[in-house]
Amino acid sequence: MAQRRKDQKVRELIASRRARFSEAVSKLTARAQSGDLLKLLILPGAIALVAGFVLMFLGWYGASRTAREIEQVPYLISGGLIGLGLVFVGGLLLATALWASQLQRFAERMREEDGSRASEDTAEMRAVRAAGSARRRRAPTRRTSRSRP
Repeated sequence: MAQRRKDQKVRELIASRRARFSEAVSKLTARAQSGDLLKLLILPGAIALVAGFVLMFLGWYGASRTAREIEQVPYLISGGLIGLGLVFVGGLLLATALWASQLQRFAERMREEDGSRASEDTAEMRAVRAAGSARRRRAPTRRTSRSRP
């Protein structure tokens, strides 16, 4: 008897934990689909892109003011390569934001279409049921040669 109570308590504890976990996961997915995520991608992406172009320009400007190649290498490294990396990272962030917004629009469109399809399918199923029940009432029973002894 005590073992059954203990098992029941364990099952209730597991069920409550699963419910809390499901609720937490649903909140995460709703949060990940929000517009805040896009803002978190667009703002740093734009800043990195602009900063990268500015660093590349400053690197070019610094290198253009020196005649010796050995003096141009630090400008190339600090301005050009770091700027190119920032442009690359910023572009990736902006592309990710674009794809995320497109996927959200697509998912919203699919939900709307699924809702309209479901209502259309329900109406069609009702019509088929009504036609089937009317046919059953009117259809006479036929005897086949197999049903005779």
